[in-house]
Amino acid sequence: MKKTMSITLILSTIFLLAAPSWAISLEECINRAIKTRDVIKKYEYQVKAAKEKERVAMSGFLPTFDLEYSASRARTRGSYGDTDYQNMSGFAGSSSYLPIGAIDFSGDLNETRSYSTFSATLAYNLFRGFGDYRALKAAQFSTSAQNYLLSAQIADVILDVKKAYIQALRAKSYLRVAKVAVKLLEKQKADTQTKREVGLVTKRQVLKVQVELDSARQNLLTAETNFIKAVDRLKRVVGISYPTQVDLNDVSLREIDVTNFENLKKRMLEQRSEIRYYRMLISSLEEQKKASESNYYPSIGVSLSYTKFGDDFDMKTKDRGMDYETLFMMTARWNLFNGLRDYAGVKETLYRKIATERELNELENQLVLQLRNSIDNLKVAKNRLKIAESAVKEGKEHYRITYESFKNGLATTTNLLDARYFLTRSEIQKVDAFYDVQIAIAELQRVLEITSK
Repeated sequence: MKKTMSITLILSTIFLLAAPSWAISLEECINRAIKTRDVIKKYEYQVKAAKEKERVAMSGFLPTFDLEYSASRARTRGSYGDTDYQNMSGFAGSSSYLPIGAIDFSGDLNETRSYSTFSATLAYNLFRGFGDYRALKAAQFSTSAQNYLLSAQIADVILDVKKAYIQALRAKSYLRVAKVAVKLLEKQKADTQTKREVGLVTKRQVLKVQVELDSARQNLLTAETNFIKAVDRLKRVVGISYPTQVDLNDVSLREIDVTNFENLKKRMLEQRSEIRYYRMLISSLEEQKKASESNYYPSIGVSLSYTKFGDDFDMKTKDRGMDYETLFMMTARWNLFNGLRDYAGVKETLYRKIATERELNELENQLVLQLRNSIDNLKVAKNRLKIAESAVKEGKEHYRITYESFKNGLATTTNLLDARYFLTRSEIQKVDAFYDVQIAIAELQRVLEITSK
């Protein structure tokens, strides 16, 4: 069993040393995660999509230009009486003229004839109840909302990186404590073995130390594995895909003054991107409602079109008296009733806006509670850290005194094992308390949307 654990420790050490090493700070991890994480790129593309939607809304202020070509071929059989177009309004004085687009069926109809039309139309909307303006404003607010969603996601990723980095440092500290525990027990085993050789202690006491040493070595193996897992999770959060050994720098996040809760609450409600997102979304819905209300107004537009007629698919004119037409048109349209569709559309947008306002109120209440909990967690973690630091000092002094007593024969092996256990436990509690403080600060920074260290 002892040989197997030693081999495992050696292999783990070789694995860690063989991997390429990369010293990386928390700030570097944050910057890399922001650049590489697909979840952030997803929201970046959503912002781009919102900007394109804004361009779509802007198109309502620009003219439209259409080209159209149509062709047909008609085959007729039999005969048809002559048709006199001489006295038709607008064509008096010449029997050769036909109305625009009319077909001359006089005479023998046993023939096949082709017709074609080409038109170009330029149109511009002069007034549509300010619907285009409202649609553009709604799109602009929507783009701002998507930007705030992106900021919120970046803040979430930063928190994930901070917590992963801190947890990796915690695992690293656990590993350090486990190594110290093994060294202390190895030293105690050597001292106990020496006493055994001169008959000062029994074999039972030597075996007792050996059992504790084997247990400490198992804890060391677990600590090494947990450290590797914590680093792997950090690499995944940061976006490091290739195998490497990451060297971590100790961090101590910037303290936040939590004495004035109302100031922190006000800052949070002003800074949180999620709140800004909902506010922009509400503004966008308000503009959408006004855009729907524009359907109650008339619309006015102008157009200029040019149409050319042909007697064949190639647009050549042979028998027609008129081969083109230019037309300027102004159109005013006002819908008086469309089955209450416009009314229902306005109501639908209004209800969506009200629902979003209620959702915003719920979010604000949740964030206020989250702020209180984060402050309480930070206070508790700080108090625990003070107690743990004092316990470590006492544990070290207790172990030193017990060890000296053990060497002088005034303390038993069990006394020294207990002293070592108390020291190791106090050091682990100090590690937990210190990194709990760092995580509490990171979470409070996220609540207040402070993205720096």
